[in-house]
Amino acid sequence: MSESVRRRFEAYAHSPLSWHVGKTGKPALISWHDHLEEDLGPDPDGRRFTEIANRMLSGRYYPPDAIEFFGLWQEEGRELRAGDRILQRARLLPFLPSVGLWAMTEAYVAERGDDTASFGYLTTRKHFGRGIWTATLRHENDRVTLTVDGLSGPRSWLFWLGLPIARALQKRAWRRAVEEFRKL
Repeated sequence: MSESVRRRFEAYAHSPLSWHVGKTGKPALISWHDHLEEDLGPDPDGRRFTEIANRMLSGRYYPPDAIEFFGLWQEEGRELRAGDRILQRARLLPFLPSVGLWAMTEAYVAERGDDTASFGYLTTRKHFGRGIWTATLRHENDRVTLTVDGLSGPRSWLFWLGLPIARALQKRAWRRAVEEFRKL
């Protein structure tokens, strides 16, 4: 992490969760329950599954032109695990890496088996939205599939102010991840 990213990480790291697994709390006035199932293509030898699972659990789920992850697991040279804090930078403009929104999330699941891998996170109060997001990768019948579930809504006045832009950025990030996974 660069020094400026480290300072932001440390400033956001202890922010309380704004969402809890199994407890939705009071729903936002506007919220989205997204469910996406994508066939990522053939994988007879399991190499694509392994590469995508590696990306998910190393904090490279999204391509850098959408969202970048920063955290201690990177410096420790290990995969993400439940409880890790993830500083996210979402680019407002894909071609300008320095223009983005910063947010903190916490991994609540990060695991891999022979034929499945899951990664999911919860928002903190240092996030513009409020919710839960989970991706599950499967290798079955020589194919790779990805299921993404998200429940989210605005938490801050900035999200409310930029609601159409925030929602477009969210959907773009999901789409870009699928596009990159299909290229592998």
